[in-house]
Amino acid sequence: MDCEAVYEAAGRLAADVRGGSGPRLLHASTYRYSGHVSVDPAGYRDPAEVAAARANDPLDRARQAFIAAGLGAQQLDALQQQARNEIEQALAAAEAAPWPQAAAAQQDVQDLSSIDWY
Repeated sequence: MDCEAVYEAAGRLAADVRGGSGPRLLHASTYRYSGHVSVDPAGYRDPAEVAAARANDPLDRARQAFIAAGLGAQQLDALQQQARNEIEQALAAAEAAPWPQAAAAQQDVQDLSSIDWY
């Protein structure tokens, strides 16, 4: 829930991997605002807890930090639209791609017990 912390941790992880220390995973915890699936109304969640988490949204905080650092809202909006376009293109490519063979599920599977977690 902290963009800067994730950026820093990812930088350390990338440096480790590039330094030859082998594969790594970045384990990031976040808050899920809604239910488990789109049809789950999440009635079991405390609305005050969800509201508090939304008030501390990492993307909103990052946007405010960028604006405070001098980036204009229009620049940020353009970057956000560019990211949305990239996501839409990637989704379209994935949906157009053929389904993999079932045997592919067993390829390149690694034992995670030896990986350092950040």
